[in-house]
Amino acid sequence: MNESTINSKHLCRPMDIAWVFSDQLQEGEVQLLFVQDGKNYVKSVGLKESFEQLINEQPNLASNVVMVLIHPGSSSERRTIYHPHGENHQAFVNFFYEELLPDVKGKMEAIDLTIAKMGSISDSLGAVANLYLAMKKPDLWSHILLQSAAFEPFMLEDAHEHIQNVNWNIYQVVGEQEKEFTSPISGKTLFIYENNQKFRDLFKEKGISLAYYEEDESHRWVFWKKDLPRALRFFIENQ
Repeated sequence: MNESTINSKHLCRPMDIAWVFSDQLQEGEVQLLFVQDGKNYVKSVGLKESFEQLINEQPNLASNVVMVLIHPGSSSERRTIYHPHGENHQAFVNFFYEELLPDVKGKMEAIDLTIAKMGSISDSLGAVANLYLAMKKPDLWSHILLQSAAFEPFMLEDAHEHIQNVNWNIYQVVGEQEKEFTSPISGKTLFIYENNQKFRDLFKEKGISLAYYEEDESHRWVFWKKDLPRALRFFIENQ
């Protein structure tokens, strides 16, 4: 894992970034996957272990995956940039498209790598952030992997309006024990299970290619860790 920092002019603070890729990576096309809450995915969700397992099982499909991990900062900083109503959310969107993505593309071009497809993965509020990033520039994205996305009713209205004629593959998983989850940061009670079902119906209505799963799980890292190998397989196996 290679780590770096981008001093963001939009966010007025440094943003920690990490790269995860196979030692079998060669010049040519790559499958680019952005990971919100990157440090937590390494520490608590077993991202590196799941990726290594995937490479061992399907080297022909997985060896050209490049992951870019984004660390949002503290819990309070995370909410201000990931939540669509957060005071720094637009600055985060600008950071992603005007600072991070050009930096990633530049580094890849320098070693003769080109993007074959681009996706994102995260959980909870990070998953919400990824969907909103995709809604800003839908043509750039091919895959959106949503683990227990912390959807709220107003987000459904935003999605109805902004998701039009997209060519996405969406992976969506939610726990049956996530019917009511109280955020320790905002104090709000979120009806994650119900709202994910509504988004499932919306995605189907919009004609989006969708893999949807419900599991007997709650809003915890251990749930997303168990689910991660399936999510990553979805990313590499669906063009």
